[in-house]
Amino acid sequence: MTNQYAPRVSRLPRRLEPGLLLGGRNPRLRNRILLLWIASALISVLLGLATIEYEWSALTFSLGSHTLNITLYPPLILSMFWLIWFGFWWAAIPAWLSTFILATHYGMPYEWALFFACSDPLGLALIAMIYRAQPHATQFRKPTNLALFILISFAAAVLSSVGAFIWSHATHADISSLYNVWEGWWLGFWLQNVAVVLPILLLASPYISHWQQDSRLWSGHPPGREGLNMTLGIAATLVATAMLFTWCSASLTKDAIKTAAFSRDAHIWQPIALMVQESVDALMTVLLTLLVAMSLFGIYLFRYWSRRLTLSNQLLTRSNRQLNAEIQERKNIQIELQARYQMLNLMAELDARLHAARSAQDIIAALTEYLPRQLPRLEGVLCRVTQDRRLNILTHWGRFALMGDEHATSIELPTSPDRWGLPALYDPDGIRNIHQVLPLRSGNNLLGVILLGPSPRHDSLVSSVLQILSEHLSLALTNLHLREQLIEEASHDPLTGLYNRRYLHNWLGHELARSDRHGRSLGLMLIDIDHFKQINDHFGHEAGDLALQGIAAFILQQIRESDIACRFGGEEIILALPEASLFHAQERATDLLQGIRSLSLRTHSGTPLPELTVSIGLAAYPQHAHNADSLIRVADQAMYRAKAAGRNRIMIAHEAAELARFPPLA
Repeated sequence: MTNQYAPRVSRLPRRLEPGLLLGGRNPRLRNRILLLWIASALISVLLGLATIEYEWSALTFSLGSHTLNITLYPPLILSMFWLIWFGFWWAAIPAWLSTFILATHYGMPYEWALFFACSDPLGLALIAMIYRAQPHATQFRKPTNLALFILISFAAAVLSSVGAFIWSHATHADISSLYNVWEGWWLGFWLQNVAVVLPILLLASPYISHWQQDSRLWSGHPPGREGLNMTLGIAATLVATAMLFTWCSASLTKDAIKTAAFSRDAHIWQPIALMVQESVDALMTVLLTLLVAMSLFGIYLFRYWSRRLTLSNQLLTRSNRQLNAEIQERKNIQIELQARYQMLNLMAELDARLHAARSAQDIIAALTEYLPRQLPRLEGVLCRVTQDRRLNILTHWGRFALMGDEHATSIELPTSPDRWGLPALYDPDGIRNIHQVLPLRSGNNLLGVILLGPSPRHDSLVSSVLQILSEHLSLALTNLHLREQLIEEASHDPLTGLYNRRYLHNWLGHELARSDRHGRSLGLMLIDIDHFKQINDHFGHEAGDLALQGIAAFILQQIRESDIACRFGGEEIILALPEASLFHAQERATDLLQGIRSLSLRTHSGTPLPELTVSIGLAAYPQHAHNADSLIRVADQAMYRAKAAGRNRIMIAHEAAELARFPPLA
């Protein structure tokens, strides 16, 4: 049974990137990590000072005939956990800081202390490089990874022990003190990692990895080429470490022999001789250990990259198989595309005609030309819908006609769009072999239909043609509907249904030019609703809208087909009367004035609106103006004179108020 609390172990080494930490979405976790790191740095400083105060440096232990020197340095224990779980810089900074403060506190010059404090981070850097190049080695519960940790800890300890020589040079220590400090340094570093750090890593690392994955702040990167280059650097570092250790041991032995050679005091040369013997033994032991470490590291490296190469080869083989399958699939597609080349050319031509269509007749004309060529192996008929909602056959193709003119005109088309695509509507008896129907519709208007017979078996070309044709027809008819809708919206006022001001200016310019060519006049009225603001204020804007709509509907009922009525703005309406003299325009204005006054309008709630009246300004072209703008302007001035004269009247441009046909109402 699987334990639900079993930790998940990451396959890649994880580093806490500062950018991810500072930009993370969990500020509470970020603050806790930073606070813990700062506290750890302060504790490292205190423990470093305690190492000197409590004389934990170069502790002497007897092991048979051998004497060992071991230094206990707790800051390195804390730094190792930060290194493994967080990254190199999280460990290097506290390690450097604690060593620097320790050195300066006990009298080492600052310039030497800066250099001396880099010794422990140097060993930590070697460990960080190895685990970055070998990401799977962080799974400490594997025996090979366990042995690798012990060996690289030894190599890092030897590399960092170079600090003992910096300490000796800065403090002018004698050869015996140097040897004791140097041996205690690397031996203590190594034993701390093996005896303290490693057991804790074995117990806690899986749970820490589980927490890292859940927090989503740690980034794991596969080594790739960077890992290979770093591996070569690690190998060079291990060789350099062996050479450095050999040189340090030889240098200590050489100095010790010189000191003993010039002394005949047994109390001096005998301890030195013993130290030389132990130094040689240590040298042989360390060199043998480093040789084993490099051999094991080489074997580990060979196995790791062999697995990587095997995996890469498998992925490459799989990719080749997929590529071959894709190549074969593309060949099949190419063969199919070649078979459909002619169909696509025809479809492209038809598509161009459909998208260039400006009206429903253009679409039907294009279909009449191209459908017989597009579907030669399929019976079909193209019909258009007449004004009385009957079918008119335009063309048919195939081996036989699906229907005749008599049957087409006998079909009664329903108003419901849901039934337009049903074959039973066009073949109720089921004897005409109509299998598919493509309605040609623009919005809710049926323009025509395409009736098709059965498709040949196993002919995917026909299915493809029908699918593409349906899509293109749908798009073309939608575009046509949108174009008609845009034209309607661009030229009409949405509230009243009258033409808008933009359309008036375009139309009036052309109409005045036509009047000039034929030598005829044009009448223009500017109609303004009286007391419109009071209607809005007293009855609400809904009542004002109803008043506008009612007057606009009445005007549309009274005008000729050649006249146009436009909403000029607000409550103003312009009525243009082509080929109308001033006298006839005045008669029409009189009829409108009386008719509007007799309108009876009610709101949606049933409240009757007050009696509506209008003031009309009347002008004629070319009698009162020589262009469209001036014609509207003089009509507007006449309308304002009608307002000033008491409303509910007609004023003619440049005429006196006495010419008004109707006096104001009492």
